[in-house]
Amino acid sequence: RPPRVPTSFSPFMGALCPRRALAGGAAMEGPSDGCSAPSGVDYKATPRVLSSGGTVRDPDGLLAFFRGTGKDNRGRTLEMMRDLDHNAMEVIHDYIQWFFPTDEVSRFNMNAPMLSPEIQRVFVEDPVLQQQLRLNLAKFCDFLGLELKRGAGKEIAVSIGPHFQERVEDCWVGMYGGNHNWLRISRVLMCLGRCGMPEEQQAFHACLEELHQRGVNCDSAIIHWRQRAKTVPAFSE
Repeated sequence: RPPRVPTSFSPFMGALCPRRALAGGAAMEGPSDGCSAPSGVDYKATPRVLSSGGTVRDPDGLLAFFRGTGKDNRGRTLEMMRDLDHNAMEVIHDYIQWFFPTDEVSRFNMNAPMLSPEIQRVFVEDPVLQQQLRLNLAKFCDFLGLELKRGAGKEIAVSIGPHFQERVEDCWVGMYGGNHNWLRISRVLMCLGRCGMPEEQQAFHACLEELHQRGVNCDSAIIHWRQRAKTVPAFSE
């Protein structure tokens, strides 16, 4: 089927591309977004002064982006990305690297920010930044047909949402054994681990396992999700 093209959010329009067919599990063996390679990046840059008085090198402006004072390389804010509807989230391919940054180089989006070990540590130590990432997770779960909730004891849980069936065609049907959203899921699991959010990471992973047990044919992806669910901050490895 041809991709559905959104008619709004003009800063995103240059990033449209059709759904990619992925060949079996092989496409899942690479890094988190399916368009990446392990990074050998030198994180040298002018140190940024943090509110704590320390410094960190943040050449992409990732911290400012998550704090709501910066924009990505195409002039988009985090709030603009959160305003995307499901259709736009499906067909636009260069927002996910900002929504869930990792420390791998994206071959698709050469302007993707790098979640260096220094920046990972800032996320680990800053609950405000983690809350922003948690809001991104809630948005992405909704896109997948899932729900992110807090239980009575305030524990994080991810469950199958009432609109799950509406999202099956885009998110849970494999083409040639794969789905580009499954690669995005790998990225999310890695990002949560790198940013020191194991509770959210494990809740998300548990829901993925439940879907697999219920018969969602994601065999080519589940083994990679299990590996990504073990991700921790790079500075603690």
